[in-house]
Amino acid sequence: MKATSLILISLAVIATVNACTDTNATAGAGGTCFCNAGYYGTSTDVTPSGSCTKCPTGTNSVAATASGTLVSSCTCNDTNASLKGDNSGCQCKANFYGTPNAVSGGATGCSACPTGTTSPAGTAAVTSCACNDTNASLKGDNSGCQCKANFYGTPNAVAGGATGCTACPTGSAAAAGSTAVTSCACNDTNSSLKADNSACVCKANFYGTPNAVAGGATGCTACPTGTTSTAGTTVIGSCACPDTNAALNSATPPVCQCKANFYGTPTASGASGCTACPSGQTAPAGSATNVCKAASTSSTYILPI
Repeated sequence: MKATSLILISLAVIATVNACTDTNATAGAGGTCFCNAGYYGTSTDVTPSGSCTKCPTGTNSVAATASGTLVSSCTCNDTNASLKGDNSGCQCKANFYGTPNAVSGGATGCSACPTGTTSPAGTAAVTSCACNDTNASLKGDNSGCQCKANFYGTPNAVAGGATGCTACPTGSAAAAGSTAVTSCACNDTNSSLKADNSACVCKANFYGTPNAVAGGATGCTACPTGTTSTAGTTVIGSCACPDTNAALNSATPPVCQCKANFYGTPTASGASGCTACPSGQTAPAGSATNVCKAASTSSTYILPI
């Protein structure tokens, strides 16, 4: 009987020793009270001024095995999230966006940024995922990056790498997402890209210097009626008459006339309408009829001595 009483008294003493007055702590090995799972800090049973503080919303921690555990021991339930800088709660990790799922074991609320983009921790919207290529931006559907307006190519997905988007030639523009230089359209509607795509020139049958400003007056003037020019022509004199024996005159507007030493009416196609003067005869440019005449000559008479 006495033995039984002693055992019961001993168990009561042990229970008293192992009981924690801090309801958020549990006695560990040796009877020391440590904070429970989901809490951090130091039990009031260890330090009167201490406390086992509940982990921030959406986080959890394992049962402590030592005193003085920090809030950083509380990990976010969403694997793609981490504690905010002030430890007040969870935020999506860098290169993710969304709202962390606070429920342990649930689907993540943080989605990875599109390929080739990055974002700082705490990003809530996909539009905050910035393309690594500084000359690129997100597509309209936010599925990835594309070259910005007035650039062309394929964005470089690697941060810090050389851009894969090249600026359109001066005086031309392109819609966002353009992949080839040929998508860069000259701002002057009467001009087009040179064969090497390096700049804008007046189109065939125009002459001048293209206006680089979008919406401005054209700098390329149509060649006179009935004349043609190759792309890139800058002066009216390079507008050629279809009749190879004719050339533009100086009238306003200029028209085709037979060249010097020819006469007739230039043709727009087919055989020339300008006939050559007979050998040794000349005619002024623009002669419509046969006014050819022998070239004037001068003779020298030497007096006899």
